[in-house]
Amino acid sequence: AQAPAATGAVTLQVASFANQQNARHALSMLQGASIAQARLLDADVNGKKIWRLRIGPVDAVAAPELAARVVGLGFGQPQRVRD
Repeated sequence: AQAPAATGAVTLQVASFANQQNARHALSMLQGASIAQARLLDADVNGKKIWRLRIGPVDAVAAPELAARVVGLGFGQPQRVRD
């Protein structure tokens, strides 16, 4: 049996971008802040390509502190998402 998301691993979505260059710039900001789990995922939404900037999976216990670091870098509050 898997542990509930509240006590297991979670993924945080920092932002989504329509422009790949902007997405890569944001990713480099997170990597420069030593957030090694940051990654870009591309998806098609309503026929348009978007890039989702996500962090994780990370331990749910560490997620609030990580979210605070992301906000401190100038991003909005990350949202927990399912991978």
